[in-house]
Amino acid sequence: MALDRQDIVGLLHLLNDELVDLNVSGELYLVGGAVMCIVHESRQSTQDLDAFFRPAAEIRQAARRVAAREGITDAWLNDAVKGFLSEKGDYEPLLDLSNLLVMTASPEYLLAMKCLAMRLGAEFHDESDIRYLLRYLNIERYESAVEILARYYPIERIPQKTLYALEEMLEG
Repeated sequence: MALDRQDIVGLLHLLNDELVDLNVSGELYLVGGAVMCIVHESRQSTQDLDAFFRPAAEIRQAARRVAAREGITDAWLNDAVKGFLSEKGDYEPLLDLSNLLVMTASPEYLLAMKCLAMRLGAEFHDESDIRYLLRYLNIERYESAVEILARYYPIERIPQKTLYALEEMLEG
């Protein structure tokens, strides 16, 4: 399932509608490919929306109702990214709907998360997303990139293969 910018925004509005029906107010913090699509417009689509959200149980319930109504997989909204979140993460507002506040990871935080999670392979977008974010943030030196990563995570948490790839992207 590929979700483009229009799909993502539409699903977020439908999620808000479900929260209205449940009389619940929620917060959703988007990271990953969805941010690359809707904020940076650096790619056409993503497979799902990776996010941290609260209240988790109620938003999961609302997301399942949206999935059933739209005929899409329940996994369209997931919080599997929890292991990559940083206490120091920062977000920017995207949508402030009646019952749902949607925030997106800042470009610097998104770069750090992408580096921490970096998956190599044609089926993944991490490398191209990292390259885009480096250009977007005007980062030309490896040391500057590492400084950003260290703002969010202990540098020893970043896989060595990622640091090598990052150095190659900037020095190569």
